[in-house]
Amino acid sequence: MNFRTLLFIAQRLLLSRKKMAAVTIISWIAIGGMVISTAAMIILLSAFNGIEQMIENLYSSFDQEVVVRSVSGRKIELSKAQKYQKYGDELSGVSNSSLFIQERVILRNKKKWSNAELWATEPSFYEMSDLSSEKHIINGSLSSKDAGLIGVGLANRLMLQSMNQEQQTVVLYYPKQNKKVRFGSPPFHQRMISLSGAIEYNKEVNDNVLLVPLDWAGAYNPNRVSGVLFSTNASNRNSIKESLLKKFPGELEVLTNLEKNALIFKTSRSEKVIVLIILLFVFVLSLFNLAASITMTYLEKKAGSTTLLSLGMSRVNLRNLYFILGSMIAFLGVFFGVFIGAVLVYIHEHIGIIRLPESNEFFPSSFSWLQTTKVILTLLFLGFGVAYITSTYLIKPSRKEREIVSLEE
Repeated sequence: MNFRTLLFIAQRLLLSRKKMAAVTIISWIAIGGMVISTAAMIILLSAFNGIEQMIENLYSSFDQEVVVRSVSGRKIELSKAQKYQKYGDELSGVSNSSLFIQERVILRNKKKWSNAELWATEPSFYEMSDLSSEKHIINGSLSSKDAGLIGVGLANRLMLQSMNQEQQTVVLYYPKQNKKVRFGSPPFHQRMISLSGAIEYNKEVNDNVLLVPLDWAGAYNPNRVSGVLFSTNASNRNSIKESLLKKFPGELEVLTNLEKNALIFKTSRSEKVIVLIILLFVFVLSLFNLAASITMTYLEKKAGSTTLLSLGMSRVNLRNLYFILGSMIAFLGVFFGVFIGAVLVYIHEHIGIIRLPESNEFFPSSFSWLQTTKVILTLLFLGFGVAYITSTYLIKPSRKEREIVSLEE
């Protein structure tokens, strides 16, 4: 008996039952369970993809894709840093770069004090971090390249007023480099700096960073910088890292933004894996209904099965018939689940359904065809596997049929 005939009979078994038969109810419960769990997988997978992209954007806009520092952890001579920068700029995939100085400092606004992390960069960094378009400036503006920008959380701690109308000033205490501290001699350089705006990226930047021009900070530490920042595509960062390490072996520590914020990205991915495992377990539970549906259909149609055997159908073909029936149920569950999940994700991405708590923005979401294909193949494999095991257990070929099959093979 050919496949088309078996498929036709399986369709009749699935679709031509009495509406309130127990077998019909169990079959649609099995399909419904698979639809819900599959749709939940697609929706949550898209949500976690959106969260990963949001985190990567938050940490990649300010923390560039590739960061070069001295392997000793100390500052680099300016001439060497410029050599590293020149070589990196010539690599394929590098779109921009900036020398930078990173230093712990103390800020004071009247009677308010706070520790801060000073970032001194070249003007190119403003383009690399989307500051030139003022995308991340929420209070004030980039009106002067000589003024500084301060993290919004740090500005709140210092009780700074709005910078929309006029610039604010703070006192900066910068540690003296390579100098012995004598009694009565202050260990810090003290200088006023004007601030033209507050920036917002992620919590770490918002609460700690003071961004100033490189020339301004270089006056206190001439001819030395902390390293070089390179802006590139995510697909090129590892190759650029390898090229720099190969060109300057033993001189550099090169980190990508993923390595620098490894804990954050690993935590997000671990959460995604745990949730998917739980949903996969729910899907497996729904497969018990699939096995029950095949079993009850076989018991209900046992007389019809006997008739088919009497008419010449082999037990192998009868087993294949119930395997096709179970596969159809699994396919319908996965297909409608993926369809419903994809439609809901599409609506959310283009119109918006769920908002972030205490925010006007919608929850991030990103649909991936590659990951969806993997989910479909995995779920169909499990569904077809349960259908095969159940049908094989219920209907075992006779000894003679097994001998014929073995001879044909």
